[in-house]
Amino acid sequence: MFARDASGWHVLEVTNQSTGYCPDPDCWPAVRESLDRLGIAHPGDFTAKVVFRCCPSCGERNIVRDGDFTCALCDSELPARWNFTSA
Repeated sequence: MFARDASGWHVLEVTNQSTGYCPDPDCWPAVRESLDRLGIAHPGDFTAKVVFRCCPSCGERNIVRDGDFTCALCDSELPARWNFTSA
């Protein structure tokens, strides 16, 4: 969420929540770099982080909640590492 005050624009809140690309929270450096290049102040990290995993058994996109790496659709174990492709 952007806000504007007397000094200009700044980011109040920023998250990696995107069910299309499902980015891992470790993508923050790219977001920071983009905001820095634009000269937009930011909080220094995601204010809300979402952990996504793709189920290798059924292909469902999952949001990992409370460290539970279990597929919400088929109950299969989800990988510990981010496993979406850019293709």
